[in-house]
Amino acid sequence: MEIPSKLTEYIDNNRAPLPPITDPDEPLQVDSLGLIRLVAFIENELGIRIEDEELLAENFTSLRTIGALLESKSKAAENP
Repeated sequence: MEIPSKLTEYIDNNRAPLPPITDPDEPLQVDSLGLIRLVAFIENELGIRIEDEELLAENFTSLRTIGALLESKSKAAENP
C-alpha cells in the first residue's frame, strides 16, 4: 500500500528534531505519547479505525509496518 502523503507529512512534522523519513523501513522512533497522537491522526484525518488489539509497537515501527496495517484494514473493509 502506498502511504498517504498526509501521514508521511504528519510523521515528519512531529518527529523533530529528527530528520524526515527517507526510507520506509527506517525506525520512526516515536514514544508512547507520539504513538497515541499518531493513532488519533490516522483515525481522525484518514478515517481508519485502529482497534485496541492493533495497538502493538510492531505495527508502528516504520512507514512500511504502518502501511501494512492500513492495507490489511482496507482489505478487511472491502471483504467484510
